[in-house]
Amino acid sequence: MSGDQRPGEHLSDEEFSELGKTIGMLFQRIMRARKEPEGGQISALAMLAKCGPIRSGDLAKELFLDQSTVSRHIAHLEASGLVEKVADPDDRRATQLHLTDLGHKYVQDFWHQRIEAMREGLGHWDPEDLRTLKRLMGRYVEDFGAIIAKSHEQKNGPTTEDGNT
Repeated sequence: MSGDQRPGEHLSDEEFSELGKTIGMLFQRIMRARKEPEGGQISALAMLAKCGPIRSGDLAKELFLDQSTVSRHIAHLEASGLVEKVADPDDRRATQLHLTDLGHKYVQDFWHQRIEAMREGLGHWDPEDLRTLKRLMGRYVEDFGAIIAKSHEQKNGPTTEDGNT
């Protein structure tokens, strides 16, 4: 019997392995389908659109990326005219990252294209199956985020609300 036929029973190692491979294949196909910008860059743009003006270090924490990686992404996005650095109103020595008007349009166009691609790829699915997938994937993302946070805390020690150790 497959795992789908044994409700309530824990998945075997083989079933977890197959689930991991399936999720991995999904991410590989997503990355192959992406044209531009690089995944980290669109993540930075999306986070800026969601959070509004933010310091580069805070953006790195939000994205679970190293500061040097975020700096490279921001340099490219800034050169493309999608992001600009503006003096932080609370500390004139620091800067905040802002989306430009072009950056806002880029993010809107990206999500519109993503929605259309999803509609094309999943439009034949039963709507209730899609709602179930959305709910389960949301739960997976939350649980995975908790695993990452726990691992980060074990490596770096507990953090305060402002993200400091």
